Parts: sequence; structure tokens; C-alpha cells
Amino acid sequence: MTANTVALSMSPFASYLRELRCRRGLKQKDAAELLGYEQSYISALERSAKGPPKQDFVTRLIRALKLSAAERVELEEVLRKSKRQVSLPCSASAEEYELLRELEPQLGRLHPVQIKMIRQVLALPQVSFMAAPELGTVTHPSRETGATMT
Repeated sequence: MTANTVALSMSPFASYLRELRCRRGLKQKDAAELLGYEQSYISALERSAKGPPKQDFVTRLIRALKLSAAERVELEEVLRKSKRQVSLPCSASAEEYELLRELEPQLGRLHPVQIKMIRQVLALPQVSFMAAPELGTVTHPSRETGATMT
């Protein structure tokens, strides 16, 4: 496995934690002692073997490494991006539930081209679906008005 492959399989939080630790010139053992955790836990976080940590860890990390305001903002963003669980909103359609269930077994195995294509489709304006007769009539309840688009 190449270094690039390893980096690709890391969560945004795992990469950021490792980057922070290295920027501070700390080995995992040193960071663990500074934060009051086992080295194995730091290692597991950096390998994405554990999900994002609880708030207590985050608070200790901010204090122990004296994170700047910019680093705190970056930390919050990588934590948000590293969430492993997704909750569907009450307004989700049956089709959205089905799509999520179809996507779920593929997660962790998607090729970068597939990810790029999914992002491109999600970036399409909703109005473009109305002008796509080959898709048939597409209805989508407007979240604001409750109206149906056809």
C-alpha cells in the first residue's frame, strides 16, 4: 500500500490530527501523554480506526496544543466532515431513503470517478430536471411551499 493510498483512506479528522501533531513536533506517545490518553487511542484516531472523538478529547486537544482561532475553525470543519452517521430529515422522500440505502453498501469502496460524478449530479440545479423529458415527469415537493414541481 502506498502512502497516497493510506492518506486517501483517512478521515479528514484523522489527517488533521496527524498534521497538527507533526506541526507541533510531537510523536504519538508525546501527544498521548500531553492529552491524557493512551498512545493506542491516538494511533487509532489517526488511522480512522475510531470515529471522531468526543468533546472531552477535542477540548483537551485545543488546550494542550494551544490551537489558534484558525486552527479551531479548521478542527470544527474536519470534525463535521468526519461524521460517520447520517440522519435523514423528516422531509426526506421515499426515493431519498431508497437512494441512501443503495449508496450505503458502496461507501468505502467508491472510485474517485464515481464520487466526482455523484457530486456533479448533486450540483445540478433542480430546475434542469424539469427540462429533461427523457427522465419522464419528475415530481419533487418544494421544501418551502409544499408545491410539486413537474
